[in-house]
Amino acid sequence: MANKKKNYKENLSRVGDFGKDLTRRSKAKCELCNAGKVHLTIFEVPPVPKEPTFDNCIFICDHCLNIINNIDNLKENDLRFLEGACWSETPIVKATAIVMLKIYQEKYLWIEEFLDDLYIEEEIKELIEQIKF
Repeated sequence: MANKKKNYKENLSRVGDFGKDLTRRSKAKCELCNAGKVHLTIFEVPPVPKEPTFDNCIFICDHCLNIINNIDNLKENDLRFLEGACWSETPIVKATAIVMLKIYQEKYLWIEEFLDDLYIEEEIKELIEQIKF
């Protein structure tokens, strides 16, 4: 049990080391909803690798973190902000937004239409297949 706690703390410390780079990449805004001047948290996109990587992390606000944590209990318009994130130049941000929308694509017509019109690069398709919420 002590080893698990130690590993968790080390992992948390390594993820925290990405803070400055994530701040630069995100311009200190939430990478999903683009909110500025809010508390931002480093979110490791699942599945979380044993060794944290910068390319697997996104900087998100508390509102977006709450949405991710409640992904199965959302209403139609709770996801509209993700349309902007689907155009992100950061692959993990774009892939995360698309995966979140795909969860509801059969339920809401606007999502299906949006995703049908969205060009998704091969690199992003590979990331999408790996992400598991």
